[in-house]
Amino acid sequence: MIYFFTSQIPALKSFKVRQRQQIIALALAHLSPSKKIILSVCKLAFLAPLFLGLAYFEGWMLIPWLLLAGLSYPLIITPIENMFALAHLDKAIDEFKQGE
Repeated sequence: MIYFFTSQIPALKSFKVRQRQQIIALALAHLSPSKKIILSVCKLAFLAPLFLGLAYFEGWMLIPWLLLAGLSYPLIITPIENMFALAHLDKAIDEFKQGE
């Protein structure tokens, strides 16, 4: 399942927003190097068309498109990162609880 927000992940429902972000970061840190490369390639594949499209605009016409790109960046990246983090989520939650 695709989770657009960390609050949608059942295992993270009991945590606050900042804590959920830290747990996701811990889970992503547990990815193997090959999975990290795949994650980076996936992000690049989704973001490249968006930013290549910005090359068609000049001057003041570029500003609204830059704002749109900036606002859509987390909407594109977060579900991809959440999908990769799910595999290591239990380990990250245990690690987070030990660190508190």
